[in-house]
Amino acid sequence: MKEMEHSKRNRNWDMKEGFLIGGGILLAGILLQLLAGPVRWEVLAFPVNLILLLVFLAALIVMYALRRKVRLFEWMMHLQAAVPALCYALGLTIIMGLVAQREEGGGIPWLSQILDFWPFVLSYSWMMVIVGLATINHLLRFRLREIPFLLNHLGLFMALVCGAIGAPDTQRLHMTTREGETESRAEDENGVLHDVGLSIGLHDFIMEEFPLQEGQRRATPKRFASDVTVYTKNGESIDAVIEVNKPLKVGRWKIYQYDYDEEKGTESRISVLELVSDPWLPFILTGIYMMLAGALCLFFFMAPRPGKKEDKP
Repeated sequence: MKEMEHSKRNRNWDMKEGFLIGGGILLAGILLQLLAGPVRWEVLAFPVNLILLLVFLAALIVMYALRRKVRLFEWMMHLQAAVPALCYALGLTIIMGLVAQREEGGGIPWLSQILDFWPFVLSYSWMMVIVGLATINHLLRFRLREIPFLLNHLGLFMALVCGAIGAPDTQRLHMTTREGETESRAEDENGVLHDVGLSIGLHDFIMEEFPLQEGQRRATPKRFASDVTVYTKNGESIDAVIEVNKPLKVGRWKIYQYDYDEEKGTESRISVLELVSDPWLPFILTGIYMMLAGALCLFFFMAPRPGKKEDKP
């Protein structure tokens, strides 16, 4: 009976409204882009992003509580709202994959820096609201058979929200180390030096090359790595060889082999390391693992049981 009442209440709300709302969000984003410029993620760094997260969760709870009184809120918990929101977000994501992204500017206006593009941010925010309401609904109506759907929705919500609000807290710094010396500072993309809370001593820069081919002036690098010792503030020292695709994890930092003195090649006495810190990554990974677990649960829950005949159409 309740489902019939819900359906009747929402009979005039369909996917058409969903696509219209999504189009309105895109237009609002373009207007913001023209008036305010690209999204300035740096102003949302901790603790601002944590405050926004708490406000966002509180708003979702209020919207869910008012779903019986506000038709829009109830409609947002149905496929008629979810499918158009997903289409807009997926479309913008495909554009991001097709258009080369450039942090330094240039390329196609707006689309080459799509993560700072207001329509992209607002479209994903709209989808996060819809996924958040669906997640609350599954939590409060928990049934054993709904575990796969709960894991999928909650995992997607965590990955989306933590990926968005955590972006301003991600740090990517470059440390230039020299053989026989110890360095404790690294610079950001603006050339500002930061004390990273640890020191790295470079013992040796290691480089292997492919055999020089006919017509080549310079051999192609086969492998390059750094033999280092990392010193932490608590007095710990870690000996390691850092190479491409084999980073070293120390505290909040992941240390990657990034560059070297290309002019000197194998004789380079300089190694450039990239230090990456992403405090929200564990929550994003947890969300992804939950979605994978939800997919596995869905497979086992929906798989036909031995000895049970499937209903014929």
